[in-house]
Amino acid sequence: MVTGGIRAQSPEQLAEAKAKMQAIVADNLKQTSASLTFADGYPPMAPTQANQDLLKLYSDISEDLGYGEVLAVDPRKAGAADISFTAGYVKAALDGLGLMGTGGHTKNETADMSTLKRNTEKTALLIYRLSQGDLTSQE
Repeated sequence: MVTGGIRAQSPEQLAEAKAKMQAIVADNLKQTSASLTFADGYPPMAPTQANQDLLKLYSDISEDLGYGEVLAVDPRKAGAADISFTAGYVKAALDGLGLMGTGGHTKNETADMSTLKRNTEKTALLIYRLSQGDLTSQE
Protein backbone atom coordinates (compact mmCIF):
# COMPACT_ATOMS: atom_id res chain seq x y z
CA MET A 1 0.00 0.00 0.00
CA VAL A 2 1.22 3.47 -0.90
CA THR A 3 -0.23 6.78 0.24
CA GLY A 4 0.36 10.25 -1.08
CA GLY A 5 -1.14 13.61 -1.78
CA ILE A 6 -2.06 15.64 -4.83
CA ARG A 7 -1.89 19.40 -5.17
CA ALA A 8 -3.70 21.03 -8.04
CA GLN A 9 -4.49 24.59 -9.06
CA SER A 10 -8.04 23.92 -10.17
CA PRO A 11 -10.74 21.26 -9.88
CA GLU A 12 -10.23 20.53 -13.59
CA GLN A 13 -6.50 19.95 -13.11
CA LEU A 14 -7.22 17.65 -10.16
CA ALA A 15 -9.75 15.62 -12.17
CA GLU A 16 -7.27 15.29 -15.05
CA ALA A 17 -4.51 14.10 -12.71
CA LYS A 18 -6.81 11.53 -11.12
CA ALA A 19 -7.90 10.24 -14.53
CA LYS A 20 -4.30 9.86 -15.71
CA MET A 21 -3.35 8.05 -12.51
CA GLN A 22 -6.34 5.69 -12.84
CA ALA A 23 -5.34 4.92 -16.44
CA ILE A 24 -1.83 4.01 -15.33
CA VAL A 25 -3.13 1.78 -12.53
CA ALA A 26 -5.60 0.06 -14.86
CA ASP A 27 -2.78 -1.06 -17.19
CA ASN A 28 -1.63 -4.06 -15.12
CA LEU A 29 0.78 -6.79 -16.03
CA LYS A 30 -0.70 -10.28 -16.53
CA GLN A 31 -1.75 -11.97 -13.29
CA THR A 32 -1.45 -8.72 -11.32
CA SER A 33 -3.95 -6.21 -10.14
CA ALA A 34 -3.91 -2.80 -8.59
CA SER A 35 -6.43 -0.26 -7.41
CA LEU A 36 -6.29 3.39 -6.64
CA THR A 37 -8.63 5.25 -4.32
CA PHE A 38 -8.77 8.93 -3.53
CA ALA A 39 -9.88 10.58 -0.31
CA ASP A 40 -10.59 14.19 -1.13
CA GLY A 41 -9.28 16.81 1.27
CA TYR A 42 -9.14 20.53 0.68
CA PRO A 43 -10.36 21.41 -2.81
CA PRO A 44 -8.12 23.40 -5.15
CA MET A 45 -8.73 27.14 -5.39
CA ALA A 46 -8.45 28.04 -9.05
CA PRO A 47 -6.66 31.28 -9.91
CA THR A 48 -9.14 33.75 -11.34
CA GLN A 49 -8.97 37.33 -12.56
CA ALA A 50 -11.34 38.36 -9.77
CA ASN A 51 -9.00 36.81 -7.16
CA GLN A 52 -6.05 38.63 -8.73
CA ASP A 53 -8.02 41.90 -8.65
CA LEU A 54 -8.82 41.37 -4.97
CA LEU A 55 -5.16 40.63 -4.22
CA LYS A 56 -4.17 43.81 -6.09
CA LEU A 57 -6.58 45.84 -3.94
CA TYR A 58 -5.17 44.23 -0.78
CA SER A 59 -1.61 44.89 -1.97
CA ASP A 60 -2.46 48.53 -2.75
CA ILE A 61 -3.83 48.87 0.78
CA SER A 62 -0.66 47.34 2.21
CA GLU A 63 1.42 49.83 0.26
CA ASP A 64 -0.85 52.73 1.31
CA LEU A 65 -0.21 51.74 4.94
CA GLY A 66 3.55 51.56 4.35
CA TYR A 67 3.80 47.76 4.66
CA GLY A 68 4.89 47.06 1.10
CA GLU A 69 3.58 44.99 -1.77
CA VAL A 70 1.71 41.72 -1.17
CA LEU A 71 2.32 39.00 -3.74
CA ALA A 72 0.60 35.68 -4.31
CA VAL A 73 2.41 32.66 -2.93
CA ASP A 74 3.71 30.14 -5.44
CA PRO A 75 0.92 27.51 -5.54
CA ARG A 76 3.53 24.74 -5.21
CA LYS A 77 4.52 26.19 -1.82
CA ALA A 78 1.03 27.03 -0.60
CA GLY A 79 -0.78 25.02 2.00
CA ALA A 80 -4.42 24.12 2.28
CA ALA A 81 -6.77 27.07 2.60
CA ASP A 82 -10.13 27.01 4.35
CA ILE A 83 -11.40 29.54 1.79
CA SER A 84 -11.01 26.83 -0.87
CA PHE A 85 -14.28 25.26 0.27
CA THR A 86 -16.26 28.40 -0.62
CA ALA A 87 -14.09 30.03 -3.31
CA GLY A 88 -16.21 28.53 -6.08
CA TYR A 89 -19.34 30.19 -4.69
CA VAL A 90 -18.11 33.78 -4.33
CA LYS A 91 -17.00 36.40 -6.82
CA ALA A 92 -13.46 36.63 -5.42
CA ALA A 93 -11.50 35.13 -2.54
CA LEU A 94 -8.21 35.57 -0.67
CA ASP A 95 -6.39 33.48 1.88
CA GLY A 96 -3.64 34.34 4.34
CA LEU A 97 -5.03 37.55 5.81
CA GLY A 98 -4.45 36.55 9.43
CA LEU A 99 -1.54 35.93 11.72
CA MET A 100 1.64 34.77 9.99
CA GLY A 101 4.29 32.41 11.31
CA THR A 102 6.50 29.44 10.54
CA GLY A 103 6.35 25.67 10.87
CA GLY A 104 2.81 25.56 9.49
CA HIS A 105 0.53 23.06 11.23
CA THR A 106 3.31 21.09 12.90
CA LYS A 107 4.42 20.79 16.52
CA ASN A 108 7.06 23.40 15.63
CA GLU A 109 4.53 26.01 14.48
CA THR A 110 5.13 29.50 15.82
CA ALA A 111 3.15 32.71 15.44
CA ASP A 112 4.78 35.99 14.51
CA MET A 113 2.83 38.39 16.72
CA SER A 114 4.27 41.41 14.88
CA THR A 115 2.09 40.47 11.90
CA LEU A 116 -1.18 40.62 13.84
CA LYS A 117 -1.49 44.42 13.94
CA ARG A 118 -0.38 44.88 10.32
CA ASN A 119 -2.69 42.22 8.91
CA THR A 120 -5.63 43.37 11.03
CA GLU A 121 -5.19 46.92 9.71
CA LYS A 122 -4.87 45.75 6.10
CA THR A 123 -7.90 43.45 6.37
CA ALA A 124 -10.06 46.08 8.09
CA LEU A 125 -9.25 48.60 5.36
CA LEU A 126 -9.88 45.94 2.70
CA ILE A 127 -13.34 45.26 4.14
CA TYR A 128 -14.05 48.99 4.29
CA ARG A 129 -12.95 49.60 0.69
CA LEU A 130 -14.96 46.63 -0.52
CA SER A 131 -18.01 48.03 1.27
CA GLN A 132 -17.44 51.22 -0.73
CA GLY A 133 -17.40 49.29 -4.02
CA ASP A 134 -13.64 49.44 -4.66
CA LEU A 135 -13.40 46.00 -6.28
CA THR A 136 -16.21 46.65 -8.73
CA SER A 137 -14.44 49.83 -9.86
CA GLN A 138 -11.44 47.71 -10.96
CA GLU A 139 -13.48 45.62 -13.40
